Formats: sequence, structure tokens, C-alpha cells
Amino acid sequence: MALLKKRSPEPAPGPENEEPSAGAVDQADGDAGASARVTAGKGRPTPKRSEARAARTRGGAVRTPANRKDARRIEREDRRAQSQQYRAAMMAGDVSRLPPRERAPERVLARDFVDTRINIGPFFLAAAVVYFVGGLVPNSYVRLVATYVMLLGIVAVVADSIVLSRQVSRRVAEKYPDSSVRVRAYAAQRALLPRRWRMPRPRVSRGDS
Repeated sequence: MALLKKRSPEPAPGPENEEPSAGAVDQADGDAGASARVTAGKGRPTPKRSEARAARTRGGAVRTPANRKDARRIEREDRRAQSQQYRAAMMAGDVSRLPPRERAPERVLARDFVDTRINIGPFFLAAAVVYFVGGLVPNSYVRLVATYVMLLGIVAVVADSIVLSRQVSRRVAEKYPDSSVRVRAYAAQRALLPRRWRMPRPRVSRGDS
């Protein structure tokens, strides 16, 4: 009787024995490629928002700090560069490059209004100089006159500031009725300074409407 060879049992179909389909192979290749792209594209820590903004301001690439000390140094340099740009804009009177707070249209309107009128503030500074010099003179009459000049200057500048504040507030309310920007004190402080000392620089002439 011929001996029959025992056939080894065929492995039952299972997940580990099944051949991967073409779709699964493509998906695996796509996942691997995406992972490689992410790894290759990253390569370094994501820069902070402040660093990216500073780089856009400089027009260069984002500088990635190597450590905390380097990060503080870069931050100081960025602040210094931004301050220089703001100062240049203030000197030139360029509204588009001013700090965000100074670019507010309500403040622009208040500055222009102050710069178009004759203010008592510069005359008050002159009265203060007279008062200071008069106090150094060893003469009671001169000191009395200097005191009266100073008091008159104080009354005049207070009255002018009140009138100016109301005028500016009314103009801002007419043009920007929903605005919450405070311009009264801002306008009064600007009016105290001589025209050449004001920052940002005046962009209108005195007497312009």
C-alpha cells in the first residue's frame, strides 16, 4: 500500500497573512511621505509671534534664539529698532508709520485742530520764565510783577484749555459719534508746548481750517 504524504495544513487567512491591497500600500506611502515632509519642514522650533512680526518689520528672516539669553538680546534689539522707526515717523509726521495709539483718527483730528489755532500754552511758558527770573532779582517790585504775570498766565492757560477741550470733544463727537477715545487731556497737553516741540510733528499750518 502506497504511503500517502501528509499534506501540511494551509494557513488560515488572517490580517497578518493577507497581502496588502494596492490602496493600503498607497495610503501607507502617502502617510510616510507626509511624515517625512513634516519632519523635514520643521527642523527647528516654531518662532514666536513677536519674533515673526519683528522679522517682517526688518524685512529679513526670523532669527531663532539659541537660548534664553539670546532671546532677550534679540527682543531688546527688536524693541530698539521699533522705537527708532517710531521716532523717525514722529519727526516726519508720517501718520501711517506712527505707533498704533497715535494713528487713531480721533487723535489725528485733535492734533490737527490744536496745530491750526493760536494757543496760550507757549505764552504761559514765557510767563513761567519771567516768574523764575523775577524771583532771582533782589527787588520786591520786580518779584511782585513776576508773580502777577505768572498768575495771569495760569488763569489764561486754564481758560484756554477748557475752551480747547470742549471744541475738540465736539469735533470728535460729530465725526466719530461712537468713539471712546479720550482727546480732551491729549489736546490740552499738546497745546501747552510750542509748535516746534510737538510730537508727532505738525502736518498742517496755523490758520488752516
